[in-house]
Amino acid sequence: MKTEEVQQVAREGFYNGRRMEGQLIETHISWIILTGKWVFKLKKPLKLSFLDYSTLASRAHYCMEEVRLNSRFSAIYDRCCPITHLDGQWYMDGKRGTVQEYAVVMKRLPEARRMDKLLAEGKVTDLQVKKLAEKVALFHRRQPAERIPFDLGEAKALFADVLNPSIRYTTEHRKFLQAAVRWSDAFLEAHQQRLAERAELGWVRDLHGDLHAGNVFLTEHPVIFDCIEFSKRMRTIDLLYEVAFLCMDLERFGQDRLADLFLESYLARIPILDPHRDAPLFTYFKCLRANVRAKVLGLNPSPKSRREQAGYLALMESYLRQEETK
Repeated sequence: MKTEEVQQVAREGFYNGRRMEGQLIETHISWIILTGKWVFKLKKPLKLSFLDYSTLASRAHYCMEEVRLNSRFSAIYDRCCPITHLDGQWYMDGKRGTVQEYAVVMKRLPEARRMDKLLAEGKVTDLQVKKLAEKVALFHRRQPAERIPFDLGEAKALFADVLNPSIRYTTEHRKFLQAAVRWSDAFLEAHQQRLAERAELGWVRDLHGDLHAGNVFLTEHPVIFDCIEFSKRMRTIDLLYEVAFLCMDLERFGQDRLADLFLESYLARIPILDPHRDAPLFTYFKCLRANVRAKVLGLNPSPKSRREQAGYLALMESYLRQEETK
């Protein structure tokens, strides 16, 4: 579908016999329609280095995968819904007309309870952080180990992709990132044995893959959503790498104490961090997560995204300094 058609669906489309009159939000890979009770997520017809939504069949497949995978830890996912067109009218139930697109249908939760919004307002409590850590640990414990050996070349390439020419940075930031990539290569070479051991210990599992504060609602019981559905490889990661994302995000908001509390509460339920051997890896993983967020924000630069990107790059630099001074 084209943006103009999605706009029409949001305004005039019907779901369960009622006009949607929804609000349209756009990300770099999705269109999201918000209505009073429901959220509809459509995948853009894109083919990028890390995903392929270029065909209707692929978008249908990944909508179904998104529902299946997120249902592992969330009850808000309802179904994959065909979007049809008949006599100039759009329908979101697939019962009439020709299928033009597919959408993931989710129950809508109050935006004010999204974790990143609460962090910005300084309203996240210790109890909320502990509950979230417990939920993440329980999900992680249930996932079986994936026997994927550590690949040094792949790990280097993951960090170095931050220098992809398609991503926008200032000249100063690009110089810093070139130095950061050299640091990353050296770090990975020095710690490759421990990273390989962690994979052999069963700490690499099929997880969420994108567990940052924007993908969590802090309701009475925390709700996690929007995992990576388009690549099993990208979400099959070290448990510590997943935990590092939330801890990095908490630190980005100046909540170092809450980051420590989250890690402590998580490790009490699934002890996966050897303080002597894994502390440097945890710092590296946080740096890599800041790297990923800076990269994403550079795909479609705007004044707001540039400010956020600068914050993540500053955090990256602080993690590098932590390791260099040891």
